[in-house]
Formats: sequence, C-alpha cells, structure tokens
Amino acid sequence: MSTYFWMSALSIIVLCGTLLLRNKRAMTAKIGFICWIALSLYFVFEYIVIRATTSYYSIFAQPMSDLGVTICGRETYPLAPYEICSPYHLLMNWTFAITGIVIFVGAISLHQFWPNQRQTRIATFLLVIYGLSYTISGIFPADINFLWHTLGSLPGMVVQIPALMMIGFAIRKQMPKLARWTFFFVLLTTAALILLFFQLIFTDFPGGLLQRVLYGSVYLWMVITAFVLWMKSLIID
Repeated sequence: MSTYFWMSALSIIVLCGTLLLRNKRAMTAKIGFICWIALSLYFVFEYIVIRATTSYYSIFAQPMSDLGVTICGRETYPLAPYEICSPYHLLMNWTFAITGIVIFVGAISLHQFWPNQRQTRIATFLLVIYGLSYTISGIFPADINFLWHTLGSLPGMVVQIPALMMIGFAIRKQMPKLARWTFFFVLLTTAALILLFFQLIFTDFPGGLLQRVLYGSVYLWMVITAFVLWMKSLIID
C-alpha cells in the first residue's frame, strides 16, 4: 500500500508545484510540451504489461484497468468474472498515475497559449480533472477499491469532450487548422463514448478497443497540439 501512498503524494506535490510555477511562462511552456508529447509512450508501456500477462488478455474485449489488477484469479473485481493475471500490475498502475500527472501538468502549463477567456479556463480545469481521474485509477486498482477506482475513472470518460469543444471554439480564429483538428477529436472521442454504452446491450461489442479509442484519441490530440504550439512558439521567438 505504501506504493499507492507515494503515487498520491507525488500527484499532490506535482499539482501544487505546477500551480505555483504557472506564471513562469517560458519554463512551464517547455514542461507542458514535453509532458503532452510524452503521452505517445503510454501504449509502449501498456504493450510491455500485456506481453507479461500470464492469462489471456484481449485488447478488444477487456478494459485497460484489468492490467492494473494486483492479484491473479477469477472475479478479482465485480465486473471481471474471467481470469486475470498481470504480473506487471505495478508498472501499469504507475503508468496510469504518471499519465494522469503529465496530462494535468501539460494542461496547466500550456493554458497560456489559449485566448484568455472564461471558457478556456473552464476547459483547462476540465483537463486537470481528466488527468486526476486517470491518476486515481492507478492509485486505486479495481481489485483493491472498486468503488473509488470506478468513481475516479468516470469523469475521465466525459470531461474531455466539453474541454476540447471549448478550446476549439476559442482558437478557431487564431488557429483555424488546430481548431478543426480539435473538433475532429471531439467527434472521435464522443463516438467512442456513445458506442461504449452499447456494450451494455451487445456484450460482444469490442469494449476494450473502444476504451482505448476514447482515451487514445485525446492523447493523440494532446501530442499534436503540444507539437503545434511548440513550433508556433519557436516562430514567435
């Protein structure tokens, strides 16, 4: 349990430090670029964990949370009547936690590139919630505390949609190409979320794949956005 305590402590320390340093624009901009671009590594770590599983794991059918389950067996948490065994569960949970951290650090650090409007402040706040949601899913694996794992994960399935919409509308005049890309990812993540609900009716729906599209589309948006803003800042300098 001490490991998960340190995940929590690190998240709080980094969040507070980022908020304190947010006015140091040049430094935080570079930190933000690196953080969001680093999201491209998420699926590398997930692949390593999947390769280490000793029971069958399907990226099409099973949720990402299964990789963070800390014990082996059936019915390790209420929605898992099948066999789970993920020896690298600690790596997966740290990956969840660090992914959430780099998301909210990037959101706060790169807020300076958006128009100074109420809607962009709300959007940044929602992206911070999005990151914290992901971190919580690592701090509370599904088999250790299913309630907190679920409640923590739920906001991360929804809040990115209004956040990206507000950013897209705010930048559509200054950065029209990035705005169009942003709206594309709004449609992609929204479609994945809607299709996930159909899994309640059609059990053979590829829920694991849809979940990865839901989250992965936002990661890709963040990677592209960080790169575009970085190039833009170099031109201005």
